[in-house]
Amino acid sequence: MYLYEYQGKEIFRNEGITIPKGKVVTTTKEALDVTELLGGSAVIKAQVRAGGRGKAGLVKKASNPQEASEIARDMLGKTYKGETVKKLLLEEILDIEHEFYLGITLDYAKGVPVVLFSTSGGVDIEEVARKEPAYLIKEFLPVTSRPHLYLFTELCRRAGLRGRKLLQVRDMFWKLAQLFYRLDALTVEVNPATWCRDGRLIAADAKVIIDDAALERHPELASWIEPPEDPCQVEARKHNFGYVLLDGAGEVGIIAGGAGLCLATMDTVIRMGGKPASFLDLGGGITAEQMIAALEITLKIPSIKGIIVNVYGGINNCYTVAQGITALLDKSPAVRQIPLVVKMRGHSQEEGWSLLEKYGVEVIKTGTTAEAVKRLLMQLMVKEGGWVDGHPA
Repeated sequence: MYLYEYQGKEIFRNEGITIPKGKVVTTTKEALDVTELLGGSAVIKAQVRAGGRGKAGLVKKASNPQEASEIARDMLGKTYKGETVKKLLLEEILDIEHEFYLGITLDYAKGVPVVLFSTSGGVDIEEVARKEPAYLIKEFLPVTSRPHLYLFTELCRRAGLRGRKLLQVRDMFWKLAQLFYRLDALTVEVNPATWCRDGRLIAADAKVIIDDAALERHPELASWIEPPEDPCQVEARKHNFGYVLLDGAGEVGIIAGGAGLCLATMDTVIRMGGKPASFLDLGGGITAEQMIAALEITLKIPSIKGIIVNVYGGINNCYTVAQGITALLDKSPAVRQIPLVVKMRGHSQEEGWSLLEKYGVEVIKTGTTAEAVKRLLMQLMVKEGGWVDGHPA
């Protein structure tokens, strides 16, 4: 679960981490009033989860209450990377002397938490890592036990910090680590942590991502779980599917048994020149009715031109998958106009293959995912009459 900045800062404040004075607003009148309370000026931040909002004009400074009201009017209701701006965070404008980047995240390659620290805060940390790796300090943390305070002292020393500044940065890092472990977080990040000229160290931003699988252990966060805006995702949740809308203009719908197989199929589609629209993870033990629902959800995307179903019949039964596919073909003959390629093998594969072949569905029995994707893209090419921009028209 990705928290909004204001939610992350509320958690920070409860942990004793200093955050800027500020308030969340939802109207232009509130923006005007809050700016007056903050002394007549404010920084206004659209509350969206996607990154890069500053470059998109969704973080601005207002020098007076009226300007804040006008900025709020411009931001509220805007759509950014699929999110509608419904709330704004108005905060005091800080008198910044220096900025740091402090982050703790999960290194998926190694499966362990890693600390990331840079004295170049307020910029894309990926750019720092790529262009100036010497300015980014990394340290792996224990998986189950919480790190000792001295580890963060040493990190600060390695970065050249001394005295009061070292102690304050160390303490903020230590508190972030406590949050990371206690909340079952995937990422806890402050960028930037600002050292102000009045001697305060303030978390000027907050990025907190909680592991969805751990939310049952954190009922205190339940009120922050929002229903998805995408109707396809709403429907997918009803059937316990994992669903991601990748590109509303994409042409290939991906349905697979397992998140890893979904991602591998998506990568193959992209590598072979296709444009994936969505992927749906069937999970395990699906019924024919769930297979019908998976196809119907995928077909709701207006730009869909073809679908690939990629299943290894371990927990799922290949014949059951085939029953669901053919039942939808009987129910909605128009679906037959959408190119469909099914790659599946495993439990009851022969029965499943035979049923699909009776309906004229192209089946990849012993081939690879790449072969299945190639077959689908070739069908799209034939149907649409050529290629545009490296993918089927």
